[in-house]
Amino acid sequence: MKKKLKLITDRTVQDLIQDDIILPSSYFESFDKNAKDIKVELSDNAFEKEVSSVLLEEMKNINKYMEDTIRNMNTLSKATQEAQEAIQHKDEKKLSTINSSLEVMKEELDTLRNLVYHDELTKSFNRKWIYHQAIEEDGTFGYTGILLFIDINNFNDIVDKLGNLIANNLIIYVTKFLSQKLKKADVSYEIARYTNDQFILFIKSENISNVNTVIEKIRKEFSNSTLKSKSGLTFKTNFTYGAVKFIEDDSFQKILEATADLEDIDRIKHQKK
Repeated sequence: MKKKLKLITDRTVQDLIQDDIILPSSYFESFDKNAKDIKVELSDNAFEKEVSSVLLEEMKNINKYMEDTIRNMNTLSKATQEAQEAIQHKDEKKLSTINSSLEVMKEELDTLRNLVYHDELTKSFNRKWIYHQAIEEDGTFGYTGILLFIDINNFNDIVDKLGNLIANNLIIYVTKFLSQKLKKADVSYEIARYTNDQFILFIKSENISNVNTVIEKIRKEFSNSTLKSKSGLTFKTNFTYGAVKFIEDDSFQKILEATADLEDIDRIKHQKK
């Protein structure tokens, strides 16, 4: 059920992402439409029970994250106090023990960060990471670079016709394919799964001409690939993209909308071929 709820949410976000104002009625209307598209009846009692179960599980996870964070904060506070005393008394053995304790705490915090900011399917970053780590608190960029928006073609049709398992494997394959080709082209980037079938790449470069050349080459190579499931089913698909250069203090939302516009132009261009 959690996967279905995430799918409904992602489709709803895609429907409303470019609206400046989203009213609760607009969100519910879109959410309800997308739920019906994947044959989920929101008013069904069984559905409500399953949602309650999912929400309860999410609350348990949140509580665990909070408990782990508080425990690590207490460890840091204690280690800081002990370090001050060890420095005062020039106790090198004590400092060594404190350092080991901090290393363990760092590993735990890294693990916690991965759970919060990574997509569980692709292991790439997720939408939370974008809004909490990739951009500033005011929604702007803190550096100059290029935003690359990737959208898998006809993904909802693939889900409906071929099933979630094949669709999920496609998402994993696309993530690995993009990462492998960009690394080979020596492009410095960070990739995040934005919605179910869309990715955002933050590229540390100002040469947009080079980025467009690289991604178009990758797109053509991907379009010539025949994908095969474990059951022997073969199919083809492709992706469209938009790349926009941004500078420090640019609005993430405005740059994202600009890349989506370019991605729409790219889709029309290749549909005509």
